[in-house]
Amino acid sequence: MLTTTLFSIHFILFHAILWVNAYEWGEIKVPEDGNYTVWVWVEKGKSGEISIDRQKLPYSAPEKEKDKKDATDHIWLNLKSIALKSGRNIQVEGDVNIFSIVLSNQTDYNPEAWCKYARVLQEPERVWDARVEMIRNTNTVFTMPHFESLQNWESFAEQLRRTISIACGIFPEREKCALNANVLDKFQGEGFTVEKVYFESLPGFYVTGNLYRPVKAGKHPGVLCPHGHWKEGRLENSDIGSVPGRCITLARMGFVVFSYDMVGYNDSQQLPHNWGTNLLKLWGIHPCAVQLWNSIRSLDFLQTLPDVDPEQIACTGASGGGTQTFLLFSVDPRVKVAAPVNMISCSMQGGCICENAPLIRRNASNMEIGSLMAPRPMILVCATGDWTWATPRVEYPAIRSIYELYGKEMNLEYQQFNAAHNYNKNSREAVYRFFGKQFFPQQNWEQFSEADFEVPPKQSLRVFTDEKIEELKQTGYENILNKFVSEKKLLRDKYVSIKAEQVKEFREKDKHSLAIVTGAEVPAVNDIFGNCASVSRESTFVLERWIISRAKIHDQIPLLLYRSNKAETQKVVLFVHHEGKGYFINPDGSLQTALQNLMQKGYAIALIDLFLTGEHQSPREKVKRKETSNYLDTFLNTRSSEQVQDIITSLVWLSSRRDLQTPIALIGMGNAGVLSLFAGAICDKADPIFADMNELDLNDDSIWEQYFYIPCIRSIGDIQNALWWISPERNCSVFHVNPNVSFLAPITIQKQVKDLNDLVALLN
Repeated sequence: MLTTTLFSIHFILFHAILWVNAYEWGEIKVPEDGNYTVWVWVEKGKSGEISIDRQKLPYSAPEKEKDKKDATDHIWLNLKSIALKSGRNIQVEGDVNIFSIVLSNQTDYNPEAWCKYARVLQEPERVWDARVEMIRNTNTVFTMPHFESLQNWESFAEQLRRTISIACGIFPEREKCALNANVLDKFQGEGFTVEKVYFESLPGFYVTGNLYRPVKAGKHPGVLCPHGHWKEGRLENSDIGSVPGRCITLARMGFVVFSYDMVGYNDSQQLPHNWGTNLLKLWGIHPCAVQLWNSIRSLDFLQTLPDVDPEQIACTGASGGGTQTFLLFSVDPRVKVAAPVNMISCSMQGGCICENAPLIRRNASNMEIGSLMAPRPMILVCATGDWTWATPRVEYPAIRSIYELYGKEMNLEYQQFNAAHNYNKNSREAVYRFFGKQFFPQQNWEQFSEADFEVPPKQSLRVFTDEKIEELKQTGYENILNKFVSEKKLLRDKYVSIKAEQVKEFREKDKHSLAIVTGAEVPAVNDIFGNCASVSRESTFVLERWIISRAKIHDQIPLLLYRSNKAETQKVVLFVHHEGKGYFINPDGSLQTALQNLMQKGYAIALIDLFLTGEHQSPREKVKRKETSNYLDTFLNTRSSEQVQDIITSLVWLSSRRDLQTPIALIGMGNAGVLSLFAGAICDKADPIFADMNELDLNDDSIWEQYFYIPCIRSIGDIQNALWWISPERNCSVFHVNPNVSFLAPITIQKQVKDLNDLVALLN
C-alpha cells in the first residue's frame, strides 16, 4: 500500500484514492481503470461547480445547523461517479469554496470517516506552529538575556562554546599537523621589520601573511591581526582602515604582530572567499570553519616564535576581522586581550558567509558570543555611522553585565567615534592605548598617538608570486575540499569507534553533541501545554485529539491518542512516520491491523505529525518556513532538527500522563526511523526503540542532505553517536538496513521484519 499524509504532497494514494488540495489544482495521473466517486470538502451553505477531466460537476452544500452542538462549518459531499482510464493525465479544478477534491474507486470509502480518525482538527485548517513564522536572521534586533548568577552564565557559556566548536569543526578534537612554517624576505622599516610568512594549517593548505616585529630584542607580547572585507585585505591602506599601519605601530610599541589573509584574499587563493554547500556543512566544513582554524593555527605559529611570550597574546580586527576576533577568543583561552572593532552589534550579525557558521546563533547573538571573552580584558570600538551605533546604551551594558558577574567590570571598555564603518586612525589609537595599558602598564598610554608610517612596497608584503599562486590553484578547489572531507571522515570514524566498556568515557567527552547539533531539548513536564481538541468515545476505544506545545516556543504538534475505554493504566507505543500519522490509518478510518492488534493486547497508541507534515499543512496553501536569510541554519534549527524535537516533546508529554506507563515504546517508520534514533538518544524516556533504516545508504552524504539535513551531523558520528547514548542500557532494534550500513554499538538488526505486523509482534 502506498500512502502519504493528508496535505503533504500533490495527491495521496491509497490503492486508487486520489486526494487533491486547493493549492494544487492541476494535472494528476490516473493510477488504474475504474469508476471513481467524486468527493468535495466544502464550506456549508455554498454552491458552485468543479471540473474533473473537463466534466463540470455542480455541488450544493446544506446550511450549517446553528443549534447543533459541535457542528462543523464544512462538509464532505458525494457528487457522482465518473469513469477514468489508467495512465491518463486529467485536470482537477475546484472553485473558491472547495478545500479538497477526492476521487476513489473504492465504493466503501468515505473521506469524512478518514478525517475523523486521522485528524486532530475536524475543519480544513492547519495547526498554527510559531516555528513556521519565526524570523531570525543577521538583521534581527536581538536583546541579550539577563543572567542572574555566574553559574547560570557559565552553564550557558559552556554550551555556546561547544556549539561554536562543533559548528566550526573543532570538535571532535582535530589533530594539528606540523606547521612547516616559512618566514622569509625581511624588510627593514623605520622602527620595525616585516617578513613574509606561510605555513600549513592543514596538510597542503596554507595560511599566508606578514610578521611585523619590533627592532628591540627580547620577548614580546604577540598580536593577531585578522582583516575585514576591505578591498585589499591585509594590504588595505586607506583613510578608513590601514592594516599595515596598525601592524607597524603595534610593532613599534613592542608587539610581535601577525597579519594574515582571509581565505580567498591576496596570497590565500587555494579556495575562493565565497563557497559552501549543505553537503559540506554536514561535516562542519564552510568558510567560517576554515578561517577559525587558520586563526587557531596562527596563534600556534605566534607561540612558536622565540621572541614571543606565549602567555601574552592579543587579537584585534574590524568588521569581518572583528568576527574572526570574537570567534577565536570564544573557543581559545590563549587570547588574553581582545579588541573587536565595529562588529559586535544587537542589530547586524555579519553579512558574509565567512561570518555565518551554521548553528552558532540559534540561541545567541554576537553580544553573547562577545561576552565569552569575560573576564579577560576587552575594548569595544564602535562608530556612530554603522551597526555599532547603539553600543554605549545596548551592547556595552549587556556585555558589562557578564563582566560584573566575575567582579571584573573594569576589564571592559568601549570607545565610540563619529564615523562610518572603519578601522581608522582614531579607532586604531583607542586600541593601541588599551593594549599598551594591558601589556605595558608601567608606561602612560593616555596620550599615545599613531606616528607617521610608510607602508612597505607590495612586493615586500606579498608572499607568493603570481606564478606560485597559479601553481597552488592547480590543485583545484574541489580537491582541497575533498581532502577536508576525508580528514573529517577519519576523525569521525576514530571518534565513534569505541568498545562497549568505553561508553561512559565517550559520553563524558561527547556531552550530548547530538543535542547541540539538532538544537533539541528535553523539556520539563510543566513546560509542555496540551490542548485537547476533542474526544470520541467508541465502543472499544477512546480517541483523544490533542495539540501539544512547549509553552515558551509556541510550537504545535498534532497528536492522536487511541486508548482503552477502561479505567486502567496502559503501556503506550508512539508511532512516527515521516509523512505523518495518516500513514497508520486505513482508508475507512480504522487503524492499521497491526495497531488494532496492539490495542487488543492492552496497549495505547499515540500518533503524531512531525513539523511541516500532516496537519501542519493546509488544503489552501503549501506551508513553508519563512526564509528571510541565506543563513537560515545559522539562526534556526533545520526541519529535520525540529522533527527530532517533536518526537522528544511527545515522549515527555506521554510520560507525564498518569494513565500511561513508562518508559514509552518508540517505533519510527520510513525516514522517521533515523529521527527516532536521534530523539531516543537525547531523551531516555524511549525504551524499547525500533528504527526503520528504510534501506537508505547512510554512508552517502547526499542521503543526509536530502532527508536529514542537520549541519555537523556527520562530523559528530550521526547514528553511531546516537546508538552509544541508547545502548547498552536500553533496547534498540533496527530493520530494513541497507547492506552497506553497519553498526558499532551492540544493537539488534531485525532482518525478519517486513511490515508493521512483524514489528508489532516483537513488542509482545
